Amino acid sequence: MSARSVSVVAALAVLLAGCATSSRLMSVAVPVVDLRAQPHTTAQPAVHDPLQETQLLYGERVKVLAEREEWSRVEAVEQREFSHSHRWEGYPGWVPSSSLRTLDPLDEPTIVVTDTWAATSTSPHGTTPSSWQFPMGTRLKAWDMAGQVWKIALIGGEDVWMPYASARALDELQGLAPPAQRRLVVSNAERLIGDPYVWGGRSPGSVDCSGLVNLAYRAAGVDIPRDAHEQSLRARAVLTPQPADLVFLSERSQPKHIVHVMLYAGDGTVIEGPGTGMAVRRISVQERLARPLETLASGTVVDGQTVTYGSYLP
Repeated sequence: MSARSVSVVAALAVLLAGCATSSRLMSVAVPVVDLRAQPHTTAQPAVHDPLQETQLLYGERVKVLAEREEWSRVEAVEQREFSHSHRWEGYPGWVPSSSLRTLDPLDEPTIVVTDTWAATSTSPHGTTPSSWQFPMGTRLKAWDMAGQVWKIALIGGEDVWMPYASARALDELQGLAPPAQRRLVVSNAERLIGDPYVWGGRSPGSVDCSGLVNLAYRAAGVDIPRDAHEQSLRARAVLTPQPADLVFLSERSQPKHIVHVMLYAGDGTVIEGPGTGMAVRRISVQERLARPLETLASGTVVDGQTVTYGSYLP
């Protein structure tokens, strides 16, 4: 997903009339929730839906700015973006108020889900499934129970247990050597191959181009911006990509405006969410851009789009 169109932003002034205003931190308390440009709207995954901004995962922090009936206008502080207000801020939009809970400042996450979807149980023995399943990239407060199971403290005080192999400790991930981090980012992206492209999607089974990249990095314990244009602004420019680096394509005739991102997977291939109606795929650079990688210097123009490379890892 490229930088969002800001045409809907003007409508917010009208929507905010009569809203109860506030400014407090809260947490997402459902596995995945859609962040909408306007309240009282529903995501349309089969088409390009301009009102779909992004998705938030369980435990993500939001700043509640206003409330209108059963909806809350929020700033998703863990998803940095620039294009809406021409300044760095959390992604703005609306979510159902029922999807939020009061933030407990002691609920700092300690693990991140690395399975595509992680099931949980009501006991450490795993005999009784709980109703909670968490998508890749979800960060949770948990304790290692002898390397066999994670004990997870949910928002509101409930405890559930998750198989140890379904998640990894954040401090472990952040201590990985760069080659291992790169392999993990690529592996995370590979888990999403075959998932449908959905504009504004950022969860397994529903990703756009930059949501795929953001999620692959988040599940490796690395935070990067949400959208392709912002990812390019914060990335370190490189001349030749290594595995897990990003391949950006600009808008035609606007080489500085990035509208698409792909993850370089090594061996001359990229993983990408191509567009509405298609699925996440691994494809050779030769097939995707009609030229082999070794001939595509950063700044090369292909079919009117400028190709550049960026990195978030050493």
